[in-house]
Order: sequence, then C-alpha cells, then structure tokens
Amino acid sequence: MSPKELQKEVLKRLLALAKEHGKPMTIHSRYAWKDCFELVKGAGVEKAVFHWFTGFSSVLRDILDAGYFISTTPAAEYHAEHRRAIRETPLEKLLLETDCPVVYGRGIKYRSEPADILRSLRAAAALKGIEEVVVAEQTTYNARQLLGIAPC
Repeated sequence: MSPKELQKEVLKRLLALAKEHGKPMTIHSRYAWKDCFELVKGAGVEKAVFHWFTGFSSVLRDILDAGYFISTTPAAEYHAEHRRAIRETPLEKLLLETDCPVVYGRGIKYRSEPADILRSLRAAAALKGIEEVVVAEQTTYNARQLLGIAPC
C-alpha cells in the first residue's frame, strides 16, 4: 500500500483535473471517509459519487448536504454498514452500480458482472421499501444528472 500522504497528493491532483474539466469523480474512500470528503469538497468538485459507502452517518450527512451521490452495490444484499448508508440516503442522491468484476458475497461468493445491476436495484428497493421501477427510474435520472447526459 502507498503511504497515506502520497495517496492524498494523487487524489488532490485528480480532483484538480476533475475541477478544471468539469468532470464528476468516483470516490472509493475505504476507511478514509472524512478525509476524502474534505478533499473533494475542498477541491471545489461539484459532482461526485461516493462508491460503496460504509462510513459514519455524520460523514454521510456531510456528503449528501454537499450535493454528492452515494452508490449502491450488490454488497447491499448483506453488508450491514453499506445497507445502513443506503437506508439513510435519499433516493434522489442514490446511484446503482456493480463494481464488476469484484467478488461479492458472504458464504456463497460470486464474481460480479454488469447484469448484477439488478442485484443492486433489488437490494436498494427492498431497503427503501419501494417498488423497483421507482428506484430504477430515479437512479437513472440521478446518473444522467451526475454525468450530464440529456434524456433520450
């Protein structure tokens, strides 16, 4: 693993490029949730998604208050902290992803593929207690907002 200061420096450079070119960032902040949030916000990046978020609720609130998104992965089927974050995230700030080809699962493991977006969708809908079609429509809208893609 690279030293923490080197990781921060590289992230700062990437954030500066995103800011300069008006591009969104995907942030995987494993065990560095607050540091990463502060770096993203401090860089002035307007659009970001915090991938597979499992951090503290206080940091999640800061992320959401800043207008950033949280993504749902297939780990939402079993990972307690990820499930909590999805429950606490308003649907308007949620995205779906597979993170493939990562290996998921507790007990029975599987290598994710693009079709597993349906696992993310089903898990998010169940955690939110709403219909899958509602989650699909809103998260598609959210992704278009994040990526600057006009409706079809």
